[in-house]
Amino acid sequence: MKRILCPALCAGLLGLASSGGAAQTGGGADLFADWSKEDKALALNLGVGAAVLGWGFANWDYGTGGPRFQDEGWFGRDTDEGGADKLGHLYTTYLFTHLFAGQYERWDFERDEAIRWGALSDLGVSTLIEVGDAFSDRYGFSYQDMVFNTLGAAAGYLLWAHPELSRKIDLRLEYNPFLDGDHQFDVTTDYDRLGYVMAIKADGFDFIENEYLKYLELHVGFRARNYDDYSDRPDIDLRKQFVYVGIGLNLSKLLEPYLDVPVFNYLQVPYTYVPATVRISGPP
Repeated sequence: MKRILCPALCAGLLGLASSGGAAQTGGGADLFADWSKEDKALALNLGVGAAVLGWGFANWDYGTGGPRFQDEGWFGRDTDEGGADKLGHLYTTYLFTHLFAGQYERWDFERDEAIRWGALSDLGVSTLIEVGDAFSDRYGFSYQDMVFNTLGAAAGYLLWAHPELSRKIDLRLEYNPFLDGDHQFDVTTDYDRLGYVMAIKADGFDFIENEYLKYLELHVGFRARNYDDYSDRPDIDLRKQFVYVGIGLNLSKLLEPYLDVPVFNYLQVPYTYVPATVRISGPP
């Protein structure tokens, strides 16, 4: 995942649309008052698509080459990011499927309809980016990226469409700013500080009746480290990949009396779990 501001830009457009569509008073309400929900959805998709293309031509060299394809590999140690970028694609499309679906629900789409169009909108944006890459002399269309984009949208659809499943499972991104080394301005590609987590929440299983156990989660995670250093100094190869299993705290449940926003269903806070980590590649 070699992107920086496009996800933030799209999120800003979603947030802007949300505030306008949800407003009950003021000038924002007048702007959207006469729009049907279908017109709002169309305008949102056209706006996000235009933002992607504009950013691509300005910053990603769209139109400078191609069409061409690029084989980036999967999770091999010798790939550019050790597979962390592929999980980044999965997580990003998962997140944006839910952002789109949430907006569509606020515009009075039924839940099933909202998630169906949310997944399609997200796939449309991610496909547009990959097609734009095909016409860039910097990137190229990556079918590996597209596979993980599709998996992320499918996961987003599955967990939204089945609330009983989403009670049990979260997909999360962890960013740890306290690790040693240089910080990157683009936190979404700072893979030396990122981790990808699936959390299985005890609170979602009705057979677990102990109130204290309901605050716990089982984590399964993946990290890749030292790939940025290797790109700067390929003569020193300290690239490593890790998986871990851990026990963590369910912060959403813990903070439920004080915070009614599901941010911790999507973000993993460092040092709120105890991991058992296994290095699967790289030097000790």
